[in-house]
Amino acid sequence: MIEPVFKFGLMDDAKAIRQEVFVTEQGYRNEFDENEDRCWNLVLYLDGTPIATGRLLEVDPETFQIGRLAVRAPFRHQKVGSYTVKFLITKARSLGARKVILGAQMDKVPFYQGLGFRPFPEGEVYFDEGHPHIMMFKVIVTKNRPHRIVY
Repeated sequence: MIEPVFKFGLMDDAKAIRQEVFVTEQGYRNEFDENEDRCWNLVLYLDGTPIATGRLLEVDPETFQIGRLAVRAPFRHQKVGSYTVKFLITKARSLGARKVILGAQMDKVPFYQGLGFRPFPEGEVYFDEGHPHIMMFKVIVTKNRPHRIVY
């Protein structure tokens, strides 16, 4: 059974997964940044084993950025990445988000499109440590929030 665990700030298991995927596998050198203590981190566990991670950074009260999404190699191509994104979106919505954004590695764009994300209209490609990325977004709350009646 998959268990999602959220914590504000960087968790040891999230750090280990990101080290394995981004640093060891993909060659990033500057994986950890000044935002670590300002993010909600998620780790997915399968029968107690940490298998995936991602984080949420508040951009403004209605927009959160999904980042550092990583799935350990033995668990890829089994919908774990999709579950991770969906848990992050649900958490963002619970925190008041109406939209989520992310910087997608170019080869992952079809994955995110399958989850309802679209590239920003500018569509500019940028490079993060030599890896091409594009900014994408998804509107997650389409109805107006109900107004609170104050008596």
